[in-house]
Amino acid sequence: MKVFVLVLIILSISACGGSSSKQPQDGWVVGVHMPSRDYANRCITPLEHQDPVGDYVDENNWIRSWSHETYLWYDELPDIDPATVNNPIEYFNKMKTSAKTENGLPKDRFHYAENAQELNEYSETGVLVGYGVAISINKTPPRKAIIVYSEPDSIAAQNNIKRGTEITSVNGEMIADGNWNALSAGLFPSELGESHTFEIKDPNKLTRKVEIRSTQINEKPVHTDKVIMQDDQKIGYVLLNSFYIATAEKQLIDTIENFSKENIDELVLDLRYNSGGIISLSADLGAMIAGESAVGDVFTELTYNDKLSIENSRYIFSSTSSSNLTVAKGTRLPTLDLQRVYILSTNETASASEYLINGLRGIDFEVVLIGGKTTGKPYGWEDTENCGTIYSTIQFKGKNAKGFSDYIDGFVPSAEDNGRDQVSGCSVSDDLNHLLGDKNEKMLATALYHIKNNECPIGSHNSSGNPTLPLSADNGRIIRPYPTRLILQ
Repeated sequence: MKVFVLVLIILSISACGGSSSKQPQDGWVVGVHMPSRDYANRCITPLEHQDPVGDYVDENNWIRSWSHETYLWYDELPDIDPATVNNPIEYFNKMKTSAKTENGLPKDRFHYAENAQELNEYSETGVLVGYGVAISINKTPPRKAIIVYSEPDSIAAQNNIKRGTEITSVNGEMIADGNWNALSAGLFPSELGESHTFEIKDPNKLTRKVEIRSTQINEKPVHTDKVIMQDDQKIGYVLLNSFYIATAEKQLIDTIENFSKENIDELVLDLRYNSGGIISLSADLGAMIAGESAVGDVFTELTYNDKLSIENSRYIFSSTSSSNLTVAKGTRLPTLDLQRVYILSTNETASASEYLINGLRGIDFEVVLIGGKTTGKPYGWEDTENCGTIYSTIQFKGKNAKGFSDYIDGFVPSAEDNGRDQVSGCSVSDDLNHLLGDKNEKMLATALYHIKNNECPIGSHNSSGNPTLPLSADNGRIIRPYPTRLILQ
């Protein structure tokens, strides 16, 4: 499970348009694809104001045609009779390439569908149902569930459930080997006011039982920010957990503006649990870090399949905001005008977070990577809704100003920067024994040591390994086998 974060892209693609009065072709013909608009909004359960009523074959036909129109590797899609699978999401899950990477990983690891209403509400507000914790847990026994962070002022924080707290049982069901469905229901509640009893072991190893009711949680993308003094240097530290939630825009601008007023000398950007989000936010942050010298340079270029080449586009480092989420588009951005940035990473660091690493390196801005290998997701897509479900399938690939995009296996902290997947930095494990932002937490402590000595401390090392947390993190109640919501804009 993973810490989730996501973004919406709304592009004008004629093939993904609204409902059509045209009667779709009946039957399935191998290799023949009618326009997806002919099947759009012909739903098993019609939404309000939708007509005509459809069935699962109509929904599957839309998925088949839309996938063939927009999927980056559409020529690698299977051609499955829409009438043979009576669940549209199951049909969609089959509509992806089966190819593998050179390292034997699935070429497409980022394919998923989501309830449209829930996802739209979350992306706009950051509000979800839960306890306000990110939980690291492995799905198969023997399991271990550890809190990686809690949201400020959340019900979890009020009960002193914080980073490093271990959950040993839920409603009497043991985490280690209990029934997964029962555990999941308690760990990731779906309704407000659900009451569940947890047996927990605090970081001091004392155990206690806590009964908690699920509440409305407002996620704070900029979780922590502070200025750390080291010798005569001011070092800005910011823990950014999402590029997806709209409120991240103003929070980031306010944080950077404060750092600018403090006249910081170095920046440590903690993206260890940031699995992605809006590309324009990532580009704006890059511009605020690099400053005036980067303005006008290419941050990233997006390339679609040959049917959608007209949608190919680029994002630049700009002196003004470009996202128009919570701050008016064109607002002057504060800048730090630094010479380098330290980025803390794990295998949860993905998508728009990796675009930031790649985009800065594309203009020869120094990035020092501290932690572990990142996810490896140079891809993105437009969230597209049909019949109350948002479908997400790979539709474009991003490259930096030097044309580099081949980091499918992630960026790796290494002794030397090769300009590609190896980034100068130090390999060090995530440290659950200290709070995030604590100068003694291993990843932050390593960055502070490197700032002072320009080398990795004894006990960390430059390597191609991935010494990250052995358990993955899952924020909220949505559980997936990979760190999605990784949609880019």
